[in-house]
Amino acid sequence: MSPTDLLIILALVGYAVYRQTRRHELTGRSRFTLAISYAIVGLAVGGVAVPRGGLSLVLFATSIALSLVVGFVRGRYTRIWREGDRLFAQGTTFTVTLFLLMIAAKFGLGTVGYFTHATADSGLGEVLIMIAVMVAVQAEYVWRRAQALRPAEAQYAAAN
Repeated sequence: MSPTDLLIILALVGYAVYRQTRRHELTGRSRFTLAISYAIVGLAVGGVAVPRGGLSLVLFATSIALSLVVGFVRGRYTRIWREGDRLFAQGTTFTVTLFLLMIAAKFGLGTVGYFTHATADSGLGEVLIMIAVMVAVQAEYVWRRAQALRPAEAQYAAAN
């Protein structure tokens, strides 16, 4: 990974942590904006390397599973509340810590892949796409949890 790649990931991680620690209104239409942004940048800087071999496939599957599980757990522990007819969410110290640990784990998996020559061609793009998967899972789970806080008539209007 080049110094430029590291600067990009640090900037995106810093932005993500900032966004997570700020209260924001939940809207159904924009819940995937951050995930889409990560995926586009990830594709632009290299995308996902196709696994070539057993260990490469195991590392790739582990990375996807980690994104799904961490996204679900973060979605479960994100604070959600209602103020009038509006829904709000905010990350917690726990959800931010999970995010940072997942980034470290992704780099750890990449390091294992590099030193074992299993995934020498994966890099920043793959990390960003895996973060996009995690953010999308979290966004959808938070949105579904938030629907339980809506008054019944607002739930009907949001569904139609």
